[in-house]
Amino acid sequence: MSTENQAQPPLDYSNDGPAALIPSYILGFLATVIVALRFWARRLIDPAFRLDDYLVLSALVIHAGLLAASTVAVVRGGLGRDIRIVSQEPGALRTSFEMLFMAEIFYGFSSTLVKLSVLAFYRRVFPIRAVKTSSVILASICIGWLIAIQIVNLVQCRPLEAFWRQELQLLPTTHCLDPILFFMGNSIANCVIDFAILILPIREVLKLKMSTSKKAGVCGIFLLGGMASAASMTRTIFTAVMWNEGTTNFTKQFIPGSVASVVEIYVAIIGACLPTLVPVYRKLRYGDPHSRPSNATTIGRITTLGRSSNKKLNSRTDGEFERLDTDEEFPLASRGVHHVNISSYGGPNSLPTTYPDIPLEGIMVRHDMTWSDNGKPIV
Repeated sequence: MSTENQAQPPLDYSNDGPAALIPSYILGFLATVIVALRFWARRLIDPAFRLDDYLVLSALVIHAGLLAASTVAVVRGGLGRDIRIVSQEPGALRTSFEMLFMAEIFYGFSSTLVKLSVLAFYRRVFPIRAVKTSSVILASICIGWLIAIQIVNLVQCRPLEAFWRQELQLLPTTHCLDPILFFMGNSIANCVIDFAILILPIREVLKLKMSTSKKAGVCGIFLLGGMASAASMTRTIFTAVMWNEGTTNFTKQFIPGSVASVVEIYVAIIGACLPTLVPVYRKLRYGDPHSRPSNATTIGRITTLGRSSNKKLNSRTDGEFERLDTDEEFPLASRGVHHVNISSYGGPNSLPTTYPDIPLEGIMVRHDMTWSDNGKPIV
């Protein structure tokens, strides 16, 4: 964090801070809107919010603290300007490192919460032992990562205030870790965890009985989180370059890594929410959050009344149409006008029917059964 006065280039009077804040605020606004739409989508199909909804909301709120700390670092701490100029302003450099310390704390919590939200979402979509077990393991790793980095945050300097009070680092009793190495190690571990979470659902999607094009589309939905992984990797690369070149102008050099940290979490939040927004799309396009396009694939077996049996459905369906003999299968009281919808689970290669917010058209088997006689339900 200290500067060296050897062969330094001329003073750079430019300010990269405001330009770094603009995309951060745009993404922050977009992520807020997307999370609001997620809760609307949930309300359209289910009166109860789920764990993954609350986790992603918590990540959004906490990450707003990181954005606020970054703003203070730019406006009052000189982040984005030449450190030699910033050091001439009383208290500016101290403010910059104080806000950096706060941002590290916020980043650890927001990054972990959005990962836990994605894992909780996977457990709802794929209630399979392999996914449940993997989700628990990855969630434990995320929590362990959070605990580890927060401990390092609190002990990276002894005394801790030496992190933002540069003059204390000159004392022989002060001991500080190299913050750039800490950032780089933190980023590398984060990238590995992101990649593991990213590929978790792919194996189960590939096992589904559906066309290759639909599998690719579904995989693409889950790979939306890959944008956050790309931001995390960018942060790692910039930190590694900064470490390799040496920290000669920290307030200038740290801008790319700072922006990547803000962008990473907001993109992760957006990616975590997009797969849940299909009810909103259906509501706006069809007027009904449960409606589906007319060419939706049906998986399963549909049973109605009649005397013929085992008649195939049309080419747009994948199942059987069976007519049951009314005299043998149903009492006379059930004859009349009947509206039949079937609720069923298509087996191990289909997804459960209790999650209508998941945009896996042609995979989920969701039908509702309602019997009525002359408009009156039969119990």
